Amino acid sequence: MARPINEEKRQEKRSLILKEAISLFAENGYSNATTALIAQNVGVTSGTIFQYFPNKEALFCTAVLEPLKDIREKAIANLKQEGRPRLLIKKMVEEQFDQIYSYSNELRLVQYVLGQRNRFPELTQAILQSTKEMTDAIEHTYAMGQLLGEFNRNFSPATVSRAYISYLNGVCLTLEEGIHHPEWDGLKGHAFYLFGSL
Repeated sequence: MARPINEEKRQEKRSLILKEAISLFAENGYSNATTALIAQNVGVTSGTIFQYFPNKEALFCTAVLEPLKDIREKAIANLKQEGRPRLLIKKMVEEQFDQIYSYSNELRLVQYVLGQRNRFPELTQAILQSTKEMTDAIEHTYAMGQLLGEFNRNFSPATVSRAYISYLNGVCLTLEEGIHHPEWDGLKGHAFYLFGSL
């Protein structure tokens, strides 16, 4: 059954607010990105924001965790499909590199939080847990691939999965937001190379 039009419009407005919040939080930090500025840039009143998020802190937490959840769920869904581990990991890498450039602000925001762990302890733990779920899934698939002779058996699955996530974050943070650079295909190939495929 299709959602009522009012609910669709509500979700659209929520998405606009969240997208602007992500951009401003990533650019200006938590303290300098005011709800008034977010509202102004979206073309709504500050009160409208609080119809969707109870307070600025809740908006900030959502801005950090919701995109991270999306990235994690897509990666895990790729790894849970039927198929050889090598092909599952290759598909995950390809899809992440085809989409991740659109998450540059989101990943900058994650790094902002991780850089201030004492200021954002609960949010830091949520980020680390989310990342762990993704690296655990990669690690498991990689270990299965090693057993099948698809990956170098001298590599630690835990190290490889964490090296891949670090590489992915680094690439996204150093390239321009929202632009698919020609070098992405080369970087994608190097990402898969990290897994030591045979």
